[in-house]
Amino acid sequence: MSDRGAKAKFTARGLEAVRVTTRSDFIDPSEKGLIFRVTPTGAKSWSFLYRRKSDGKRRRVTLGDFPDIGLADARLKAGKLRVEVAGGGDPAAEATGFRKLETVNALLDRYLKDYAEPRKRSAGEDRRVFDKDVRPAIGNHRIGTVTRADVLAILNAMKDRGAGVGANRALAALRKAFNWAKGEGYIQDNPASGIAPRVKEQTRSRALTADEIRAFWKGMDEATMSVASKLVLKLALVTGQRVGEVAGAEQRELNLKQAEWVIPSSRSKNGREHAVPLSKLAMGLFMEALSLSGETRYVFPSRPRSKTIIRDQALASAGVSHAMADNLDKLGLKNNPATPHDLRRTVASHMAAMGIGENIVARVLNHASEIGKTITGSVYIRHSFAEEKRRALESWAQELERIISKRKPAANVVKLRRKAAKDG
Repeated sequence: MSDRGAKAKFTARGLEAVRVTTRSDFIDPSEKGLIFRVTPTGAKSWSFLYRRKSDGKRRRVTLGDFPDIGLADARLKAGKLRVEVAGGGDPAAEATGFRKLETVNALLDRYLKDYAEPRKRSAGEDRRVFDKDVRPAIGNHRIGTVTRADVLAILNAMKDRGAGVGANRALAALRKAFNWAKGEGYIQDNPASGIAPRVKEQTRSRALTADEIRAFWKGMDEATMSVASKLVLKLALVTGQRVGEVAGAEQRELNLKQAEWVIPSSRSKNGREHAVPLSKLAMGLFMEALSLSGETRYVFPSRPRSKTIIRDQALASAGVSHAMADNLDKLGLKNNPATPHDLRRTVASHMAAMGIGENIVARVLNHASEIGKTITGSVYIRHSFAEEKRRALESWAQELERIISKRKPAANVVKLRRKAAKDG
């Protein structure tokens, strides 16, 4: 766009005086490719226009605003870029972050920063497997030289050391990273494409029995893990929520007056806001955590190893998982190991045994229920089921306390079974 009546005299005063009625570009007569852009609002900026040597396409790169960058500095920048273009460079691509990736290490760094970390909850696990198994093997390889055999060598080495499931996770992470690189134009083919998982995984159906729940809860006293990790695991069992969602809880998500914890859509696995009614047992655990959290946004803040480093971040769920794995003997689970996610499955299993309907259990866990999968459920049903969820979680807390203390079932548990069976 241009303003035919407008002129620009390439001096400091002349450029300050330029006014236009439509957005206009003025070409510097002294420095080839230097453009002075002016808008009707008075905004003025510099850019450099050139033809890319590889394909002859016209490209533009922004240099900055006027008068922050004066005429002399703009000409100096344009001159340097002209030399770069003559040598085959592409300044516009550099300015937008599209730098050529030479090695697998560079590719993985860019993938984690630009794609995984902003979008994937498992970005931390991707980084861990890349650092442990991928970078040592092919990190310094040029990205265009990585072969299917290279990927298989990594995966088979993991399987041979007994990390078959880990190899499957590594394959998924590598396939995603290389697919991203292919989509961005860094590589032509994905060397991880078409490779089968190293081991066949079985769907877990592990749920703790009443005796195991009792041993787990009481074993926390002897477990060698942080108080925060103990509280996270207990809350996972009390509320039925994912360990990652518990560990990442922020203080602003808790409404202690209404005894409610609202997990925002940005933190829930399915991207839906989830209100969790808090039983007295859950309230007590959260209040204990808050008394220890200090001045931080998180209920379970991460404790830096160095006293000179201050980090305001949540406790990592992977750390909680490792802590549980390291204490299976003290938690009475050594002979039949369990994971933090099995605690969530335990809640669902025991609620079902108590007679709580599948639909309510699914809503407590923030799962897509069978009703929610239908058009009626997903579009027309807007009932929050808050009271039903509260009754279910309070009944579960009472049952949990009974299990821990090894009391006989209370009368209200029997009534709940009958009512739930009647309601369906």
